[in-house]
Amino acid sequence: MSRDIINAVQAPYRHSWSLLTQFIDVCPENIWNGTRGGWPVWQQVAHTIAVLNFFTLGEKDAPLPAPCDQATLMLKVQGACAVGKDAMRDYAEAVRICVDAWLDGLSDADLARLHAVLSQKIGMDVTYGAAVAMLASHTCYHIGSCDAALRDSGLPGVF
Repeated sequence: MSRDIINAVQAPYRHSWSLLTQFIDVCPENIWNGTRGGWPVWQQVAHTIAVLNFFTLGEKDAPLPAPCDQATLMLKVQGACAVGKDAMRDYAEAVRICVDAWLDGLSDADLARLHAVLSQKIGMDVTYGAAVAMLASHTCYHIGSCDAALRDSGLPGVF
């Protein structure tokens, strides 16, 4: 099973994951619990992690237990109470393990194949290669928003 391309294309996801975990570590509580772009910062982080899990679910997989309800995770409602960083780190680690296992199970030949489960869920054809790219792009989008909250408060960003 050839994995040269998989190993190369997952690098942006690995980088975005590093930024996400750095953000959780350095974000002060007042920013973590504050709102940015209409959503609490902690909720954007939870959403980002949940979507990583969502992108990599198989046909028989259920989403991992999360520290808040599905509507909050999918930014349908604003979270009623903040999820602390320790709970978020635990959730993130559980999702990271699943995403890593999903990536480890892919071969270069899989990249052009249709990711049927994700395609059905979002209502458009998505290949496994596109899903790998989405791991990084969606994460970076939300990290940018959260990072702006740090910079607007005079702190260095992680991005």
